[in-house]
Amino acid sequence: GNRSKKAPRSSDEGKKWLDWSEYLEVIELLKTDLGDMIDKYELQANGQPADQVDNGMKRQKSLQVLQKEIATTFQHYLILSFFACVPDRQRTFRELQLNKNFMRVDGESNGENTWVIRHSADDYKTGATYGERPPLPLLPSLTPAIDDFIERWRPCLLRNLDDTPPSSFLFHQPKTGNPLSANSMYQIVSRCCYKYKEKKTNPHLLRDMIVTHVRKNSDASEKELEALALYMGHSVQMQRDSYDRRTLEQKVMPAVSLMQSINSVDKQQ
Repeated sequence: GNRSKKAPRSSDEGKKWLDWSEYLEVIELLKTDLGDMIDKYELQANGQPADQVDNGMKRQKSLQVLQKEIATTFQHYLILSFFACVPDRQRTFRELQLNKNFMRVDGESNGENTWVIRHSADDYKTGATYGERPPLPLLPSLTPAIDDFIERWRPCLLRNLDDTPPSSFLFHQPKTGNPLSANSMYQIVSRCCYKYKEKKTNPHLLRDMIVTHVRKNSDASEKELEALALYMGHSVQMQRDSYDRRTLEQKVMPAVSLMQSINSVDKQQ
């Protein structure tokens, strides 16, 4: 009820909160580390073949370990990037399945190939209220990375069981090959943000962060805020009440600026 809406935020939220620009920096730093890992792997993979069989086997095992480490880091990079493109609940990303609710759309009109998330009413928390969602496209600039992950690195995370059909899930737990759990998604976001910014941000807080950023740092119109709410699968009222973390002073600042502007115009006349 209203009491829960007005309840104070947890005292340790400052240890978890990132400005949106800081979160984007985490993604860029993760991308840089991933590129360095791939460069190292390719140097080793393209090295001269070992003369002795034992050394060749050790080298092959070392390359397999590197492949899995790269696949795991690549997965982390994509997950954090997906949250930036579509600030949705973590369930959306851990339940992505190729050619079911995650599809590649070739850009016939604009020439940009895009990966798109498609949700029926059963696929997300507030589906009973809002029904089938509009397509949720990821940035076209991510398409080459997603293609590369699916073709080259994702197979390193799959279980090698000949008697079972291959998994259609996009992301997997490195140790078991099972789809990601809610806890594993939480840990991925929290650990990556802590590694680069020493803040244990969590997936749900990311939704608060983007709403606060948009309402605080942009001149978004009511139509744009309404569109963002629809995109995130909730109402504008929910956006205001539950996700907007601006202080009261920050919230009234546009009105203060407006009144100053009006009064300055009046004085000039």
